[in-house]
Amino acid sequence: MFRIFDLLKSRARLSKVLAPVQGRLFPLADVNDEIFASKGLGEGFAVQPSSDLIYAPLNGTVTSLFPTNHEIGIRTKEGLDLLIHLGLNTVELGGGGCDILVEAGQEVKKGQLLATMNRKLLRGLGYDDTVIVTYTNDQILKGVSAPVFFREISAKRAVQTISYH
Repeated sequence: MFRIFDLLKSRARLSKVLAPVQGRLFPLADVNDEIFASKGLGEGFAVQPSSDLIYAPLNGTVTSLFPTNHEIGIRTKEGLDLLIHLGLNTVELGGGGCDILVEAGQEVKKGQLLATMNRKLLRGLGYDDTVIVTYTNDQILKGVSAPVFFREISAKRAVQTISYH
């Protein structure tokens, strides 16, 4: 009886992380930015997008929005800090190319539309439009499953499972 309870309790500490955008899934090590590639901002994954719509990978509260519209921070109820980074060096655009549709302090649900990015504009200006998801305080995680990389994914579909201590 206690084993069933322990199993149910451990399942509650698992979360499926959804793809924030449709596109091609690849590892952080292949991101063309040393900070992300070295996992300096935590464990995670990247997507070469084929859509302009950006969705919430997990339930949580929006904790930070950069005025340049290139980053969205979300904290889960378990305390995991998630960073969604829209494009590389897009901070240089001062807010151009991306529109944030949520506000700091707002509760968001998995799969909720968070932002749009104008991939055509970004590419036309020479920017990399890669969307990156990192867990910036990944030390609170017990485990992170390895996604099946180098494949096309649909937005709002599970790409990774995380477990909490």
